[in-house]
Amino acid sequence: MNAPVTAIQIQNVTRRFDELIAVDDVSLQVQAGTTLGLIGPNGAGKTSLLRMLATLSIPDTGDVLIQGLSVIRQPRLVRRLLGFMPAEFGYPRGLTIHEYLEYFGALYQVPAVELRRRIQDVKELTELTARDNVAVRGLSTGNRQRLLLARTLLHDPQILLLDEPASGLDPRARNELRGIIRTLASLGKTIVVSSHILPDLEEVSDSVAIMEAGRLVTHGSLEQLRHTSGETGIQTRIRVPVEFLEAAAVLLRAHSSVVSCEVRSPEVVVRAEEESGNELLRILISEQIPILEYAREALDLEDIFMQSTAGRVT
Repeated sequence: MNAPVTAIQIQNVTRRFDELIAVDDVSLQVQAGTTLGLIGPNGAGKTSLLRMLATLSIPDTGDVLIQGLSVIRQPRLVRRLLGFMPAEFGYPRGLTIHEYLEYFGALYQVPAVELRRRIQDVKELTELTARDNVAVRGLSTGNRQRLLLARTLLHDPQILLLDEPASGLDPRARNELRGIIRTLASLGKTIVVSSHILPDLEEVSDSVAIMEAGRLVTHGSLEQLRHTSGETGIQTRIRVPVEFLEAAAVLLRAHSSVVSCEVRSPEVVVRAEEESGNELLRILISEQIPILEYAREALDLEDIFMQSTAGRVT
């Protein structure tokens, strides 16, 4: 069995803006052919980190190796391997879809004959076929994101950096984007995707990195992060009428088996010893608090994020 190949190696990277430390001594590896979900609150340093990976910003200390190439010493070679989809659409907008893709294909120096095939391929993948003459400036948010992704794929990069690709998309468009990311992953692409839409990331990511205040808080597969957050990675949800939420939380927090208790209306979410479930229900019922629903379930990515961060920003 072949050993995993490291596609991205982030080595003790720090990035400052005057007195602000946007990225603080971050080290991380991404294996080739895997998808990493990058999450964190606003101001966590995610975009600053992605821009360093994309050679658009230089680390103050440390380095990033893309397939063994340094973003500091070999940026031109690195750019041939990368496709970077920024959070903002940018310019030019006074073109048709076909003209836009031709323009960026020329910037990527894709040969003319090859470019025609590439444009057709990326339009089919992003479902932009039969729209060659549609003006870019009149596109909906969903179609702008499709076009931005198509542009990112034109030179057939092996590594994709996607910064908030689902921003502003409706549920149907988000579902289609998840499908595209899964297709790209099946082609062996290495993908780093930053997003605030955690259920989407949970569905497409092989591993997750959580940042806060410029630092890497935790990193691993979802299963690994579940067990880091608790011995079994299981939590209890108890739904009660809204008017009883605070009273229920006070009672549960007082019990010795409870590790944490959070009010998420209309539920109280509890992490506690597995065998204590019946005892917790008995306490609530004895205090005449109605139980509308009780469930034991695995922690999802939002739960892990909430437990791993404290709301700090840089």
